[in-house]
Parts: sequence; C-alpha cells; structure tokens
Amino acid sequence: MSSGIALPAISEVMPMVDYAPTARSVSGVVPHAGVTQMPGAADLLQQAGGLVVDAAAHGLHELLAPATVALEALSGALLAGRAVLVTTQVLAAAAVRAAEEQKCLERQQETSAAAAQQWEAAAFAATRANARRSALLARVRRAARAAPPGTPAPPLPDLPGPLSPVGTPLAGLREQLAVMDERIRYAEAAHAVWTLRGSRNVFADDGDDAWQRELRSRREAVLHDHRSWPDAAHEADPAFPRRRHEALPRPPAAGELRHEDAVRIGAELLARLDVAATTDDAAPATAAVRHALAAVTTRPAKARTHLREARRFVADTNRAVRARRDAEERAAAQLHFLETTAPQGADPLPSVPAETALLRRMLDEGRRLEPHEQQRVDDRVTERLAELERRYVERMLRTAVLGTERSDGRRATTPRPDGRPVRFDWTPPGWADGHWLRFALDGEHARVVTMRHARPGARDDAALARDDERCRQAGDHLDGLRDIMRRLGVVLDFAFEEHGTVPGIRGEEDVLVLDEHAAGERTGTSGDGRGKPRRRDQERLRHRTAATDDR
Repeated sequence: MSSGIALPAISEVMPMVDYAPTARSVSGVVPHAGVTQMPGAADLLQQAGGLVVDAAAHGLHELLAPATVALEALSGALLAGRAVLVTTQVLAAAAVRAAEEQKCLERQQETSAAAAQQWEAAAFAATRANARRSALLARVRRAARAAPPGTPAPPLPDLPGPLSPVGTPLAGLREQLAVMDERIRYAEAAHAVWTLRGSRNVFADDGDDAWQRELRSRREAVLHDHRSWPDAAHEADPAFPRRRHEALPRPPAAGELRHEDAVRIGAELLARLDVAATTDDAAPATAAVRHALAAVTTRPAKARTHLREARRFVADTNRAVRARRDAEERAAAQLHFLETTAPQGADPLPSVPAETALLRRMLDEGRRLEPHEQQRVDDRVTERLAELERRYVERMLRTAVLGTERSDGRRATTPRPDGRPVRFDWTPPGWADGHWLRFALDGEHARVVTMRHARPGARDDAALARDDERCRQAGDHLDGLRDIMRRLGVVLDFAFEEHGTVPGIRGEEDVLVLDEHAAGERTGTSGDGRGKPRRRDQERLRHRTAATDDR
C-alpha cells in the first residue's frame, strides 16, 4: 500500500475554531480593510490539485484589527491547555504583551501582530489571572481557618468572577484582564496588611513604638508599589529574583551600627517579604530582627550578625513563598483545565475525579503534591491536551480540504470507539474512479493511505497502472495540503511512500467523508434533490458480489 505518517504540530491556534460546525465557519472572518492576500496564494491552490481554501488559509492570521474577533470553544480549550504546560514566566510575559496591546489600542494605533498571537497572549494572561485568583482565595481561606479564636478574620477579597475568554471579543477580554489584575493586586496587598498585624502578634513589639511606626511605614510603601504597578513584568524577568535579593539592605560595619540604623534596616527587610508570606513564613526573619534590636546598643557586632541572618531569612523566605505561589497557581490552572467540559452537542471529554480531588486538596490544605501525585495530574493534563489537539487538527484539516466546515451530516468530532483513531475519507479532485485518501488521527500521529474500492477478482494491468498513478498523485495532493495547513497554523509533514493501494469501502462505519459531493452520493438523492436517504447496509451491498461469477 502507499501510506504516509506525520506528527501534527500546531504552531498557531486560530481563534475561530469551535468543536462543531456553526453558521459562521472558520473562514467566515472578514479581514480588516487593507489586508492583502499572501503572494502566490492562487498559484499554491492550483498546484495543490484543486484544494479549496479561502480567507481561513491566508487572511485570518493576518487581521490588522483582531480586537473584534471572539474566541470559539475549541480554540479556547486548546489555548487553556497549552497555558497550563508553560512556566510562570511565560504566562507573565503573555500578560505583559496583552497589556501592551491594550494600551496600543487605547492610543488608536492598531497593532499589526497576528490575531492568533494576540489571542494566545490574552488567553495565557486569562489563565494566569484565574489561577492567581483561585490561589489567593484558597490562601485567604487557609489563613481564616488558622487564625486564633477571637482575632479578626482576614478580609474577603472583592474579586470579579473567573475570566471566560470563549465568546468574548479580544478587546473586551483585555479590559477584563486589566480590571482583574488591579483587583487581585489590591486584594493581595490587603491580605498582606492583615498578615503584618499578625494573628499571633509575630510582628508586634509593644515596647518600641518607633519600631512599629517604621515597620508599618515601610511595609505600606512596598504594598503601595504592589497595588500601583502590575508585577507581570517582574515575574517575566528571570533575573528579577536575583535583583530583588541584591536590593535588600545590608547592615553597616559593627562600629557604625546605631539603634536607628537597626530599626530602619530591620523594618526594610521585613517590609520586603513577599505579599503571600504568612506569619509562619515571617517568623525566622522577625525573630532575627528582634534579637538585633535588643543587642544593638550593647553588642553591635552581634546585632549586625542578626541583621545579616534576617537578610538571608528574608531572601530564602521569598524564594520559598514564590515557589509555593507558583505551585498553587499551577494547581489552580490545572484544576480549571481538567474541570472544563465540552459544550453540549460535542463529544464529552473524559472526567478525572481522582486527579481533580488531589488538586482541590492541595489548594485547601496548602501542601505540595507528592511527586507521584503530581505525575498523575500531569499525565491527565497531557492526555486531555492531546485529545483537544487531535480534534483541532481534524477541524482544520476539514477546513483545508473543503474550504468550509460542511460534512456528510455526522458529528463534527467523531468518537473513537475502543480508543481507535478518528478516520475520514477524502476524494481529491479528478479521482472519481474509485480511489480516495483515508486519514486517521489520534492524539499523536496523522496517517494516510491511498484506498481503492474493494472488488472481487484479479486486477488487470490497466487497474494496476491506475493504482500506481493514484499513488504518485497522492504525494502531490499531500504536499498541497501540507502548505495550506501550514498557513492555517498546523505543521503536517507527511513522510509518504508509494507501494500500492488498499482495498476498502469509502465512508464505511465510523469513517467520516469530507468530499463536498459526498452528501448527495451518500443519501442517494435523485436529480431533483428529493431522493430518500440511502441506508448504509444498502450502500455496502453495492460492493458485494456473488461467489459464482466475477461481476
């Protein structure tokens, strides 16, 4: 048989892809005025052997005004899954890009960035914002449970609901991101103020009012900066932790250390604790500062040693708290991704109650998952993302072949019985003689074989020559399909070998037919279009012969 195999790779996620065909197809987006077609597009389509594709292939990802585009469900789920797999720095960098693009639009200077790239930045930023929101709420709930009886409970954050990018125009999502980011920063600062007061008076020292005033003043200055300026730019910079550590004040020589110096340096060190630090996190540094204040007048060398210890404790605490925040936000993003369901009418995504329970417990209790538990969660995330990518490639391959989302009436996303790959048949232009290409998609590979109608008896030289011709032409059609898929943001490089055709039945059970003329052929309509649908068992009888003759 002649066959090919490829490893599909999605380089750009186009925003207008849904789980199922809708009245507005992928190619129904109208490009902004002034968009020019890619040079050579018409020539490419002719070389592709008649493959039909319109604005979806060469206009969608070059929109100059993508802010009016709304995200569809499958594209949104795929972007959310990809966001779960990247690092905190990548998500923060995406948030920075989304904010810059919003400011660009506010100045009425349209950006020429691709719509797909802008949507990826916005979707990644939304995933980050939702994860920060969930992690903050979980942190506040844990603090409320741990507070001693009779102490004021931490303030409940006043936050909007989780962001839902699907169905929201890009400009609207950017505005929601800005609001969410600001509200989260204010809520984090408010929780940090509550922590400073200390449910167990960790920071308190009633015998030194000057110390308390200095600490509150410097902590308020740090929190004011946190409320005023987004921290995504810092999180996106891998060198920021090192610079933050270097910015911590150092005590002077023991001979120059005075009490007011110890107060100022100690307050500055504690003020620079991460906003997510708990009273337990702060305890080592606060104890070291207290010892320094107690010893500075009589033993300045010992006080200097304690201040240096406090500086190291603050740096270590900030690294640990940042790692914990990253783990909690990652868990929140994974939980949201695993709990997302396919819309009504699409094939359901598998539920994973055991893994979602692990993630909820992590957020409720504030403890890290064990390595084997985290691996289980990661495996379920990877499996779901692979299934979404398989559905996405299927949808884009349908668009590339037909230039539309029409099919033979079956569901757009075909279930895979017993884990078998989804298969569909496509008859290239000019192949109306019983030959076609059969594709099979699973979560990792795309396979294609050249098919022919199964008929009994020996095949003559003319039939064998026609098989060879179709095998040679199949490679050309796949090359054209590859080029169009690449323009749709999907890399599909088939390694194709020519060695005969495979007998079969076009459109057999569980196989989707992508030919534009397949609907009429499959239903058996008459010339006036009013024919009754043909039963599948009748269709199969056309290809059966009696055992007593060669017809």
